[in-house]
Amino acid sequence: MGRTIGIEPRAKNELRGVTVGEKLSYRFYDGTYQGMPLLFVEPKKGNPTPRECYITGKRLTEVLGLPAVFILAPGPTYERQRLMDKGVYFIMSEWYAHLPMIVAMEKTVNRKKAEMLTPVAQYLLLYHLQVGSLEGLSAREIKPLVPYSYESITLGITCLEDVGLCQKIQNGQRSKVIHFGQKGRELWDEAQNVLLSPVENRIYCDDIRLDQDYPVCGINALAHYTMLNPDRERMIMMTGKEYRAVKSADAIDNPNIYDGNIIIEVWKYPVVCTIDNKSGWVDRLSLVLSLREDEDPRVEKEVERIISELKWTD
Repeated sequence: MGRTIGIEPRAKNELRGVTVGEKLSYRFYDGTYQGMPLLFVEPKKGNPTPRECYITGKRLTEVLGLPAVFILAPGPTYERQRLMDKGVYFIMSEWYAHLPMIVAMEKTVNRKKAEMLTPVAQYLLLYHLQVGSLEGLSAREIKPLVPYSYESITLGITCLEDVGLCQKIQNGQRSKVIHFGQKGRELWDEAQNVLLSPVENRIYCDDIRLDQDYPVCGINALAHYTMLNPDRERMIMMTGKEYRAVKSADAIDNPNIYDGNIIIEVWKYPVVCTIDNKSGWVDRLSLVLSLREDEDPRVEKEVERIISELKWTD
């Protein structure tokens, strides 16, 4: 495309998790295109096989949190085709490149800006407010903290920026970090018009024949956090993926949309918590959003109590 991507050697202390064999076989560089940081990998002796590139690239991306792009010597057409078939990102001499993520990035230049938060963007915001501050962190640094891929986090941050809740600030030449202009309750109040209910669907049933614990949601979660009395029905939250797995296992007795001993809320994102914590209750702010349409004065009072007593983490 007649463009140049500047790269610089990656520091040794930023190669944690890379094996000795990989360090002996490759040179590692950092580069950025369209605001997206990339890891460039250059073999020291000849081109690896497409299968080796696939295995190595996948591992490096998992360890370092960046898309791995191989800098390869010129090769025959069939070699390039095998690399593309395996989904390997590469640049081969000045003439050939397989970088689909760059094409995707270029297509977003004239994209329509978000007007509401996506589930990933909302998860990031609520994590920042309740669990741990994301201020000054890059997408790569956020990745170990949340249950989303690097690419999803990048798009989530862009969505937050679109609706005016944060900014992406250049941090040196390598990456951009997230900056929130407001804190705590102010940021929460500013976000009210773009927040979405986490509840995608609500299903009633008589029993779930699986030995599996799910987070408590709804009025019963509100009762856990406040002085409200719980309802008699069991109320549990599942992600869409979890619900599809339970449904495919045919483990739900009498699923319907009217009544049952168990109320299942299918959520658009997981419980907002630390990555190694399996919470028994949905998080407070997501619970508040799930009950936003409830007109019971008792519920409204306790919801406001949750917000006023919340210990903001940013």
